Amino acid sequence: MIKKEEKKMRQQTLLYIFFGLVLMALFIFLIVPNLIRLFFAILGDDTQLDIGDDVPPQVPILATAPPEATFSAKLNLAGFAEPESTVIFVLNGVELNQTEVNEEGEFEEDLALESGDNELTLYGLDQAGNESLQSKSYQVVLDQEAPGLEVIKPEADSLIELKKNRNTAIEGVTEPLAKVYLNERLILADSEGNFSSTYYLDEGDNELKFVAIDQAGNQTELEIKVEFRQ
Repeated sequence: MIKKEEKKMRQQTLLYIFFGLVLMALFIFLIVPNLIRLFFAILGDDTQLDIGDDVPPQVPILATAPPEATFSAKLNLAGFAEPESTVIFVLNGVELNQTEVNEEGEFEEDLALESGDNELTLYGLDQAGNESLQSKSYQVVLDQEAPGLEVIKPEADSLIELKKNRNTAIEGVTEPLAKVYLNERLILADSEGNFSSTYYLDEGDNELKFVAIDQAGNQTELEIKVEFRQ
């Protein structure tokens, strides 16, 4: 009798363990997931955990800084940013253009400048919608006017005599900090646009060709003739 009772108790214990495991499995795989879904359904989708990308992309970097002044209304910009992100260009406070960054992290875009001063910044936007910080500010002047050019010495069509005056003085005025070429020889203008040098004259007629080029690349040409006699 005792052995039969022990056997019966073991069988009951195993049966209880089996049913316990079945109930636990049902609880874990059926009841818990349904409770979670019911919980979020009641509270709404906005309460769901966001495990997406929240890291902002790197600030876009230009390969070459834009010029301080240019005569071209189209400005080409190339650089590097987070691969497959978007670069937004901001000109004078307005988002003007945007371009896609390739898989190697490279981008290139042409911007249309406004006449006069232009302030340029750029920032990145990744696929998750994260924005980078703004880049440094670049100042670009669109100048399409040719520089003024006046030669004060020597006077056009003048006669220069005596050997001591053969190395004649050159003086003139143009745009500040412009480059002046006299028969392809460089003379730099100062901050007020004044330039000066000397030029060794040949016997007889001399053609003096002046070319002034401002910082934006605009240029003005002026040619005068003088005669030298010893």
